[in-house]
Amino acid sequence: MEIFNQIQPKLITKGSAVALGMFDGVHIGHSEIISNAVRHAKKNNSTSVVATFINHPHTEITGQAPKLLSTFEERMELIEKLNVENVLALEFDSKLRHMSAQDYFTKVLIECLNSKYISVGFDHKFGFNQEGNPEKLKEWGKKFGVAITVHEPVNVHDEPISSTRIRKNLAAGKVKMTSLLLGRYYSLSGQVTQGLKRGTELGFPTANLMPPSNRVIPGIGVYVGRLSITNENIKELPCVINVGHCPTFKEDTSELKVEAHILDFKYRELYKNTIKIEFIDRLRDEIKFSSKEDLIDQIKRDCKEARKILSTV
Repeated sequence: MEIFNQIQPKLITKGSAVALGMFDGVHIGHSEIISNAVRHAKKNNSTSVVATFINHPHTEITGQAPKLLSTFEERMELIEKLNVENVLALEFDSKLRHMSAQDYFTKVLIECLNSKYISVGFDHKFGFNQEGNPEKLKEWGKKFGVAITVHEPVNVHDEPISSTRIRKNLAAGKVKMTSLLLGRYYSLSGQVTQGLKRGTELGFPTANLMPPSNRVIPGIGVYVGRLSITNENIKELPCVINVGHCPTFKEDTSELKVEAHILDFKYRELYKNTIKIEFIDRLRDEIKFSSKEDLIDQIKRDCKEARKILSTV
């Protein structure tokens, strides 16, 4: 998959089938929009393209972008898995913000991408003041000979899938529902940071992940999941994850931590390794225990329950 970051005439010379959207998280609904463009491109001997943005448009429009479900790199990996050939990923800046919807259609979708087909969600907006919408696309598509497919929302449990719905479920710790909406387990990736080694003292060493400041973090609690050491290509180690403030050990509980204890793993220092943590199910709330012994007993129960859950997935 080739990624382009600049608007230029005839960037794509072969006719293209374009999936248009931000696609944060690349959830099931997003996947259908993108896969539809890929299918059309293959059927019509054209090129599949995703037209998206590097940063969330609200970063520029309101200065208050929502927390993200995926980093740009993760989004590109997920899009590539859908067999997309090209991506136009633009930095959403002041110039792009003030581009009219008509200009975006002609300069980006027609002159740059040579679009012959556009796949888009029912609620997609684009152009200055978000004046562009699927109805405008259909109107301009007729003029330029571009076929437009507008996708209705995909429902799960009689409710449309959306990035907003997924964020709300994650904030509530509902990672099982999140998995249904995404079509995969929600994950966080990053470098292992130096911890206070309290887990090691308790007999349950943890890999500590500093949450990226712009990512959605599942709600405070204890989870069962899997951990991969990506720089060593070690995949899907069973683990128990704590998201919270470690209230048993200190009065200052302001800093949110994500810690994973790998089950049945011969302990070694993972500091500075790159890891990926997948959230499979929620075990319980985070609790302040009256003693270390009580905490150790609970962690043992957590590990037992985690093994039971992981044996069924």
